[in-house]
Amino acid sequence: MTASQTAPLGFPQNLIAMMRQITRLVVRGGVALALIFLAGMLAVMTAIAGITLALVAVLMRLFGNGDEGNIQTRPETGSDGTVTLDARKTPRGWTVE
Repeated sequence: MTASQTAPLGFPQNLIAMMRQITRLVVRGGVALALIFLAGMLAVMTAIAGITLALVAVLMRLFGNGDEGNIQTRPETGSDGTVTLDARKTPRGWTVE
């Protein structure tokens, strides 16, 4: 500086305070962007998990065990006229089909 120029009052302190404010804004912006990014990643992962579960359910339905379609609607009768019933255990007790 030349003798005719004067520095503003408190020049170094004002510069340091301004740099601190800029640093705070940058840090807050970075944290906000990180939170938005993480929320987006969570949404994408949830969507992928849901689609995967739905796909597995459809594949299990299409290529699952073929016994579901072979349920007999009428019980078999023996040669002497007796009827054999099938019973299975369920959470509510026994069920006879």
